[in-house]
Amino acid sequence: MQNPDSAAVAKRPWWRPRLKPTVWTIVGLLGFCAVVMGVSAVVAKMSVDSLISDAKALVEDIDDADATPAHVDDMRSSARNAHIATAHPIWRASEVIPFVGDDLRAVRLLAAAADPLIADVAAPLLEFDLSSIGPVDGALNVDAVAQLGKKIEQVAPVAEQTNIRVIAEGIAVDDLLPPLREPVEQVSDGLGTLADAMRRLAILSPQLSTMLGADEPRDYLVLVQNTAEMRTLGGNPGSLLMLTLDNGRMEITQSASEQDLNSGREQSILPLTQTTEALYTDRVGRYIQDTTMTPDFSQTAQLARAFWSETLGDPGDAVLAIDPVLLSYMLKATGPVELADGTTLTSDNVVKQLLNEIYVRYPGTTPTDRTAQDEFFATAAGTIFAKLTAASDGLASLVPQLAKGYEEGRILYSPMDATEADAISGTRFGGPLTVQNNTKNTMLGVFVNDNTEGKLDYYTDMSVDVSSDVCSVESGQEPTFTVEAKYNYNLGTEDMANLPYYVSTGRYFPKGVKSTNLVFYGPAGSTFVSAKLDGQEFAPQAGVNDLGRQAVLINFESEPSTSHTVEVTFSAAADQKYGPLRVRSTPMIKDVPVANDSAHCG
Repeated sequence: MQNPDSAAVAKRPWWRPRLKPTVWTIVGLLGFCAVVMGVSAVVAKMSVDSLISDAKALVEDIDDADATPAHVDDMRSSARNAHIATAHPIWRASEVIPFVGDDLRAVRLLAAAADPLIADVAAPLLEFDLSSIGPVDGALNVDAVAQLGKKIEQVAPVAEQTNIRVIAEGIAVDDLLPPLREPVEQVSDGLGTLADAMRRLAILSPQLSTMLGADEPRDYLVLVQNTAEMRTLGGNPGSLLMLTLDNGRMEITQSASEQDLNSGREQSILPLTQTTEALYTDRVGRYIQDTTMTPDFSQTAQLARAFWSETLGDPGDAVLAIDPVLLSYMLKATGPVELADGTTLTSDNVVKQLLNEIYVRYPGTTPTDRTAQDEFFATAAGTIFAKLTAASDGLASLVPQLAKGYEEGRILYSPMDATEADAISGTRFGGPLTVQNNTKNTMLGVFVNDNTEGKLDYYTDMSVDVSSDVCSVESGQEPTFTVEAKYNYNLGTEDMANLPYYVSTGRYFPKGVKSTNLVFYGPAGSTFVSAKLDGQEFAPQAGVNDLGRQAVLINFESEPSTSHTVEVTFSAAADQKYGPLRVRSTPMIKDVPVANDSAHCG
């Protein structure tokens, strides 16, 4: 007879004895992986937080050569730790988990990108002693600038290769969890911007010392735009300077105004495109004051050079445009300057002095007044430029201010040298609409041109609202893009009668009444759909395809203390890739806030 226990053992499935150890092994492995992932996530987050903190500390101490190396080492360590924490096999295996896998992959890829960027790009550049560039005794060290250029050439390929790898991996931002979308998009865009900037600087690096006059004096024709009389690019460029750099030393060697040029010609000094004439009339080429009406700064530069050379001779090696707001930024870095007449200009008062107070002092009713205005403007700009190479803090305090001015479109540059032109092609140096596609950003434009003859834009400001149905439109239908600009004329009615003559001449419009042309540009390849002025349908005064975009001009008049709202809608090709909406506008005295109802669209 068979033993009952033996029979029970015989009936038990063969796999049951192994089941419990196997289950516990799987549970143990999952637990181990969970612990590893938890620790890795904590380490990665702590490293990223530390990296951000280190970067902020570096910015605060950017002018402290002794503190910089420690901050750079901390950043390098933090980036390395984030990379290690996200590079192990368990992290990669976890990327197959539904819902969070894409997020884990994005974090790993960006951590892997940060490591070489900090170690092989940022660190070598930040370890370079910017104070070696100077200024010392009123001059920049051209040899130190050349050395910096060589460093840029060495590290630029690393930034480019890192960006290419991230692009090739293809991070789908829209598939990420909402809290990660914006940070990942910002980091990805920042990486692309860095790689592009380094590539351009690498092209430019052999020219840097030459641009400072290392080989021979280098002349720059500077247009100082008067933003109290708005033009598309900023303002009326009625004051012109010749800035000469000689072996790092900066000097204003000549100044001029429209009175010194053949401004007000019967015909344009150079041929204009049909679209430029249709939108802005031939005044762009007949008056030096109107050369900045076009958003194409290369065209402005050619016209300005022609005006200068016609009466004053050699127009120099490049054309630079700035405005009084940029001068206020520069004064934040250099400190106040005192003019020969005893006027002290500071970052707080220079805009008011140049754009308003000067016309109270010299109303402009006589040629002598107008000459005094021009001389004050030129002297102020020249004195501030001279202070640049005498600043005790060197470039460390100046660079952030210049970068801010560049981002706001207050620094424009058009060189004659082909290498320099290649390096800045497609950047904001060439104007607000230099990119003629919608792939990365869908760019629209709103530009202000005064039509009054005066300096009444000192009393104006503007805000912009942009929206699109590009994310919701059905396949095969054209998306629409709507730009709404609210333009405020803030002059008090009680102040109208006391306006100086040059602020409001009253020749073409009643004293204090302002005439304004707003020019709207749609996306690349767009078509005009409709326009409204203060809620009523409105037919634009002009509409053409300019710079590959549909553009329309709308004129209106403003009484003191009034506002106007202009809305323009464009359509564009169906089933195309459209990047996030962006708006470029005239850099006014006050910032132009933009409300983007489709910030994450496209």
